[in-house]
Amino acid sequence: MSADTLALLYCALAGAASAFSALAFYAASLHCRWPRLRRAGRLGRQLGVVAAATSLWLWMGQLGLATGLCVTLAAWMLTAMVLPYLAAWTRPDPEARR
Repeated sequence: MSADTLALLYCALAGAASAFSALAFYAASLHCRWPRLRRAGRLGRQLGVVAAATSLWLWMGQLGLATGLCVTLAAWMLTAMVLPYLAAWTRPDPEARR
């Protein structure tokens, strides 16, 4: 496996961990519109913290301290902004709407 392929793999894993972290925090929030996901509750916060730390560690290992932090936050916020729109687009159960 070449160094470029390994670096790409680390970046893909870091991006997935960041997206999973945002999804876990969304599941733990009161604004989550997906009933199945909302049941995660407190576990979502704990998983979100672990996934965010993993993402930060992976990005910092590839890009350095400051750039890794910026990329982690950018990927996390992009996912966090897309999730409510995706939930509204999929039209969850009427009881999930507030």
